[in-house]
Amino acid sequence: MVTSIYGIFQLNFISEFTYKHYSRFILSITFFCSFLIFSCTPSTDLEWNDETHYRWAELSPGFFGSDGFRQLSASRTGIDFQNVITEEEIAENRHYLNGSGVAAGDINGNGLTDLYFTGLSNSNRLYLNRGGMKFEDFTDQAGVAHDGYYSTGAVFADINGNGHLDLLVTAMHGENVLYLNDGTGRFTKDEESGLG
Repeated sequence: MVTSIYGIFQLNFISEFTYKHYSRFILSITFFCSFLIFSCTPSTDLEWNDETHYRWAELSPGFFGSDGFRQLSASRTGIDFQNVITEEEIAENRHYLNGSGVAAGDINGNGLTDLYFTGLSNSNRLYLNRGGMKFEDFTDQAGVAHDGYYSTGAVFADINGNGHLDLLVTAMHGENVLYLNDGTGRFTKDEESGLG
């Protein structure tokens, strides 16, 4: 009789002990998961600070300190530019190792940032932003290939004050050039700019 009471007591104690710890374990896991979901989910709403002629917002790093960037393929974006230079050209002029530049700006007034890539031994490329990280090669229509100049840099700026971003291109061989924008993203080389 003593053994059976002890056995019943032991079973009740083990069941109660197991149930308490199991409940605490489940509660702890639920709390931890809720914490992860709500504290690690990035906010999509940015707090923008308006300044004269620009605005900015603080960005927080991604999950576990990730920088938040990821590589997008050329097939997804439409940008397939590569700066081409041969080893023979590098041996001839080490300055080629500095590479070339990229200009970013809204050249057609649609509110999206377009990209202009400068090339060394290949032609420059202009990509219109179509939204959703999709771009269209617009170089030929815009008239800004600037081929054969070993371009080293570019910048969009409204040079003539008409409200449209013009394009300045610097080059290692040949002249630095100003292209004037007509407002639709089509450019004309300004022969009288004095940049030669």
